Amino acid sequence: MSITRKDANQLKKGNYFLLDGKVHKVISDPQHSKSGKHGHAKIRVNSINIFTDKKSSSTFPASQSIDIPNIDKRNAQITHITEDSIGLMDNESFQSFEVAIPDDDELKGKLAEGLNVEYWIVMDKKIIQRIV
Repeated sequence: MSITRKDANQLKKGNYFLLDGKVHKVISDPQHSKSGKHGHAKIRVNSINIFTDKKSSSTFPASQSIDIPNIDKRNAQITHITEDSIGLMDNESFQSFEVAIPDDDELKGKLAEGLNVEYWIVMDKKIIQRIV
């Protein structure tokens, strides 16, 4: 698991960050609030968990360091589909492995054996993102 860090005030729409050990994507532009007489500036971030699609809203001090996961994007071919998993073979290393079926109903309906897909390795988990 590789992680980098950056200040909360550098987050933008489309960025990924860790919240309570789970990977979230920023879904709207973060809202900045000015500091008060003795306070600090705050950042309000609306995000969605990329594994469960659960939305959340978080507030951070603007200068707080946020963990940013490194996402490894790769391509693979679907070798087989079962009730609860999909078999993939990486197009570069030819390594075969299984991943969970995506929650997105639209993507799930388009998956078929022989198709090439883009999958991400995030926090030692592999997830299918889209058809290539």
